[in-house]
Amino acid sequence: MSAIKGGDSRASGRGVPGRGRHVAIETPSNFRGAVVRLLRCFGDEWPSLIVVAVSIVAGAALKAIGPARIGSAITEHIERNPDAAAFVRQLVIVLFIYAAAWITDVLSNGFMNRAGNRLVYRLRRDAFGHLQNLSMSFFEHRGIGDIISRVTNDIEMIYSALTNGFSSLLSGVVSIVGILIAMVVLDHRLSLVVLLLLPLLALVTAVIGRLVRKAFRENQALIGELNSVIAESVSSTRLIKTFNKEADTQAQFERVSERARQVGIWAEIAAFSVHPVMRFVNGLATALIVGVGGYLAVTRGGVYSVGLITAFILYARRFFEPLRQITQVYNLIQSALAGAERVFEVMDTEPEITNAPDATLVDDIAGHVEFDRVSFGYLPEQTVVSNISLEAKSGQVVAIVGPTGAGKTTLVNLLSRFYDVLDGGIRVDGRDIRELDVHSLRTRMGVVLQEPYFFADTIMTNIKYGRPTATDAESMESARLAYADHFIRRLPEGYETQLLERGMNLSQGERQLLAIARAILADPRILILDEATSSVDSLTEALIQKALLKLMEGRTSFIIAHRLSTIRNADQVVVLHDHGIVERGTHDELMDADGFYARLYRLQFEEPEITEDMQI
Repeated sequence: MSAIKGGDSRASGRGVPGRGRHVAIETPSNFRGAVVRLLRCFGDEWPSLIVVAVSIVAGAALKAIGPARIGSAITEHIERNPDAAAFVRQLVIVLFIYAAAWITDVLSNGFMNRAGNRLVYRLRRDAFGHLQNLSMSFFEHRGIGDIISRVTNDIEMIYSALTNGFSSLLSGVVSIVGILIAMVVLDHRLSLVVLLLLPLLALVTAVIGRLVRKAFRENQALIGELNSVIAESVSSTRLIKTFNKEADTQAQFERVSERARQVGIWAEIAAFSVHPVMRFVNGLATALIVGVGGYLAVTRGGVYSVGLITAFILYARRFFEPLRQITQVYNLIQSALAGAERVFEVMDTEPEITNAPDATLVDDIAGHVEFDRVSFGYLPEQTVVSNISLEAKSGQVVAIVGPTGAGKTTLVNLLSRFYDVLDGGIRVDGRDIRELDVHSLRTRMGVVLQEPYFFADTIMTNIKYGRPTATDAESMESARLAYADHFIRRLPEGYETQLLERGMNLSQGERQLLAIARAILADPRILILDEATSSVDSLTEALIQKALLKLMEGRTSFIIAHRLSTIRNADQVVVLHDHGIVERGTHDELMDADGFYARLYRLQFEEPEITEDMQI
């Protein structure tokens, strides 16, 4: 399978037949492989598929019999031996035939929808479950929109192809074969009249098909561009308003939207041009059958009756409709198989971080952490940290400082085992973290980020996220210790206040305090604070500092901070620069040494306009 880059525009803006849009026309890189793999996914659905196939074949056979019975009734009971009662009896039989055909359609559609929904449920469940086990590197190298599209749009496309495409394709093929057999059995000459129109239909369909493909590719590209403009404008609303660019943004949107409108009109015209062409071919077929059949009836007599011509007119009108269905379904199936490949690519991706076969479950830890000559780079040619050695004894506070890009966050990512070290090792209580069960290790860790994430749920639920079994009283006590209880109780619904996504209806400082409350309730043994006091005012910072002191009591804590005033009381300050540790000690020791740390500190408080990108 071809590699899929993050943010693949093909995955966005798709329509689904029956939902007002045409599909983006794509093809799988391995048609046969995608089909075989998708068929394997049906598993226990084969009984349903057998019912579908039998129902479709039975329905096609019944529909092929219908016109012949109508023609025979006209010939025998109107032309040759007029008998109204017998003719009515034949019509009743025809009604039963079409009623039985309708029942087969209901059966095939019902069982196909059942099988398709069950398959899609399993695909979506398995794909989402697999995503939960993938490593951080997978998400950092792919766009969020691409990942979401694979689990939603691509699987929805598979469902549409199964429920609409598979049934239509099989029904179309069987109908064409059944009608062709019925026509040849009735009369081969009139059958040739219908078949001679196929090359004309194929030529016109091929030309229109190319136009439709081109139009919808352009339309999909512009829809993707339009989505990008909308996403950028929404995510950068503050910037747009700050620089008074609302009018320019609106103008940009209108330019792209106008191009999308023009191309969309052309795409719809091209797509719907198939219908008048089909009507023209149907009309031409009817005219030819009437003309040729009438001529034969006059010149030959006997065999060529009004009933036979009527039957052929009915067959001709039904013969071209399945061809149109197959043409449309082919594109739908191609796009669905391309989507299936993308879904299978996610499910085939192996997690980079896995448990060793004999991994040890972590019941409890003291929190003694050692980095032993650790080296790591996100890419083979890129070194982020090299030969890092440091020790944090149980209950100690270790501050990690240094210029942007020095590797501060990388160290805590390695400790959380979001990535594995390339060289050296990290030990917790004397055991290499690669020998520990990764999930149980992470449950003993807590993280408070600069931008903490909250779900669109109640404050109480968000506080309990790391420990769902906690009582409401325990949750409120953790909020009180984090100095968050006072602002929560001032909210209209208190702890039952519904948060917006990311907690955007709270201030930055309130979100930080709520994140600290969540960490206190989770009761981790190792704590990671990543820029937890940045982007807040001094008064809020003082409150957060008090909450952090409560949180850090008795826990091994790693503090990443640019604001050096927040780490004066750390047991150990580790200074990173040029991929390694250049200094370590307490705040006072490093200030007395008058080295790199002291220069950073003075620059921050005496010359804050100086950037951190400085050389030793």
